[in-house]
Amino acid sequence: MERCTTRAEFCQVMKALAETLADDLWRTVVEDRCVEQADAWMRTRGGAFLRSALGVALTARAEHVGVRGSCACGGAVAFRERRPVRVHTVLPGRDVEATVLYGQCGACQRGTWPVLHEWGVDAEGFTPALHALATLASVVEPYEAASTELLGRMAGVSVSTEKMQALVRDEGARATAQLTAAPADPEPAPPVSAGPLTVGIDGGMIFVDGRWQEVKLGCVYDLADRVVTATGRGMLTRRSVVAVRGTPEALAAVVWPQAAALGAADRRVIVLGDGAPWIWHLAAELFPNRVEILDWYHADEHISAVARGLYGEGTEKAAAWRTTQLDRLATDRIDDVIDGLRFLAPRQRSTTKRRLVDDLARYLTTNRERMRYHTFRAAGYAIGSGAVESAVSHVVQQRMKRVGMRWRAAGADAMLALRSIYRTTGAWDRFWSTRQAA
Repeated sequence: MERCTTRAEFCQVMKALAETLADDLWRTVVEDRCVEQADAWMRTRGGAFLRSALGVALTARAEHVGVRGSCACGGAVAFRERRPVRVHTVLPGRDVEATVLYGQCGACQRGTWPVLHEWGVDAEGFTPALHALATLASVVEPYEAASTELLGRMAGVSVSTEKMQALVRDEGARATAQLTAAPADPEPAPPVSAGPLTVGIDGGMIFVDGRWQEVKLGCVYDLADRVVTATGRGMLTRRSVVAVRGTPEALAAVVWPQAAALGAADRRVIVLGDGAPWIWHLAAELFPNRVEILDWYHADEHISAVARGLYGEGTEKAAAWRTTQLDRLATDRIDDVIDGLRFLAPRQRSTTKRRLVDDLARYLTTNRERMRYHTFRAAGYAIGSGAVESAVSHVVQQRMKRVGMRWRAAGADAMLALRSIYRTTGAWDRFWSTRQAA
């Protein structure tokens, strides 16, 4: 690699490279009329030009930085030689060749390449930008498709699946640490309104270490960030999503920092859940000033199951009974539903049907105060957990529950942390900017 020590020398080299590219482009596109593949040709030749230019600049930067300073052991670092290196970048074609200065500590003999350290290049020659791109590809698609399609075919760079898995493990650990620490000064700072904050909690299953295990997920959003589209569907313009494989306490450790960043300590919190007791226990521990709401669609599922069991699948009587119970729930007449079930249960000759009705009566009684749907709607609260169920699909199923997928615990936990950040509004860019600042 040609070594430049002044700006004038560097510009002269750049001019020569540009003239060569211009001649090749004229001959290929204009004279030889190879227009059909002109953009593909330019991507290859343009990538080569950019890599050559960066190699010259990196060589010049190495001369500018030099070799000086102290080693971590306290010894002095001295220049030893100039060495050729190959750096893996995000440019099409990936590899940039340069000549950099190599130094060595006189005390411990540890070697150092100052300009590569300044750039943040890892021991295998990967730049921070390629780290970020390869990690993103791994989070979006399975490793093989991420390597061959997203990186190879689309970006024109090659990264092995083994390297991508290593990046996910490393960055996943950093993502987990970030999720459990409330940001001191989030960028951009989320607005804290006077209205309530909503926290939806749900779960999903993934296959880890030879068995199905539950992923617990929380979706945190401000009511002001929920809008209704032209088709009448609700949509969130901003949300925070966290998912963990483990106990309710593990979920609490990542939900609270996200909620606290939105002012949960000083606001009423609306907690939406499917009726699982652990959800309400977690809500009680985290949010003293809360309103608990049993998701409307889960209530409908329970009532519909009893309707089918009593009157048969798809019958008019089953549909009529279901509609009556839902109309009562929608108008805060939960006690009428419970009283009706208690009247109905002893009149069933079948033990199975009697048990169905009794179980529903107990379920509704347990969640009685969480089913004041008319009151909740009048207050502007969401009564459906569509936001958190959508988050389960986006965070877990779209990447981690495809056909035939199997996970190890460490890889699953790392991917969940990274997927949580990826699906949280604006968090992915903040995550990588924090890494670069560090």
